[in-house]
Amino acid sequence: MVKSQYLGQLFIFDMEGRMNLRQIEAFRSVMRLGSMTAAAQVLYTSQPNVSRLIAQLELSTGLTLFKRAGVRLIPTQEGQAFFHEVERAYVGLDSLKHSAKNIRNLGTGRLRVAAVPSTGMSVLPGVIKHFTETRPELTVSLHVNSSPTVEQWVKSQFCDIGIVVHPGDVNSQQVELLAEIAAVCVLPRSHPLAERAQLTFADLEGQPFISLCHGDGTRALVDGLFEQAGVERVMAVEAQYSAINCEMVALGMGITLAHPLVAKDYRHRDIVIRPFKPDILFPTYVIWPSAQTRTRLAEEFVDTLKAYYRDAVDAA
Repeated sequence: MVKSQYLGQLFIFDMEGRMNLRQIEAFRSVMRLGSMTAAAQVLYTSQPNVSRLIAQLELSTGLTLFKRAGVRLIPTQEGQAFFHEVERAYVGLDSLKHSAKNIRNLGTGRLRVAAVPSTGMSVLPGVIKHFTETRPELTVSLHVNSSPTVEQWVKSQFCDIGIVVHPGDVNSQQVELLAEIAAVCVLPRSHPLAERAQLTFADLEGQPFISLCHGDGTRALVDGLFEQAGVERVMAVEAQYSAINCEMVALGMGITLAHPLVAKDYRHRDIVIRPFKPDILFPTYVIWPSAQTRTRLAEEFVDTLKAYYRDAVDAA
């Protein structure tokens, strides 16, 4: 009864001059299999119904799709041309099926990560490489900017997660501490203090210091601790990113304190990296969007990032 009602609906569509997917499937099956009988078998219907669907399709398209030579069906030139267009459309449908599978398995099939430069330029490339090795169909977009901009990108859902060092006006439920890692002192290899096994506040008294710019949360933290220790540095240069500071250290322009995961990228340069005591802990946080918009893919990425930081802390 349901099938007859469905066929009745198909007939109404035909009377209105519209083709439908059932007609296209019948036509495609006949073209691929060479007969209405074979097409009826794969479509789980009868041969007369396939014939009726083809007739309806010819009526709705205004095309003559087949010539009949006895019991044989011979595609016309119009039928061949239309079949090529149908096949092109089915390639698009296959692509949609593939996309649907990605969405089921990976969320949207794309992960958009926002990060501050210290993390985006040092930590995340390796993490993304590891993460995508087992997810070859995944596309990761990495966007790097200041903490306030990263927060805004996550709030607006332009990005799925954000990595910052100093979260601002963010709901506490949306912030998670990833790691706290002690700063290291980065010096030119030729500097007299490079012979020390570790360095302290007092060691940097009067030394040319390469600092982050005012307005940076890490700059404020470090300045406050030096002030508490009663130590005055000579502010030689200020730069926006720790990576730039490490590069200037390599050029012999001064000393800096940096995140060890940033500093390690400059070990091949003419620098030395020494522990700094007492510890100055540099935190890293992940910012999540609202709970309703969290994706499984983003959670798996953060798990990978946490493992990376655990390994880094153990190796320190």
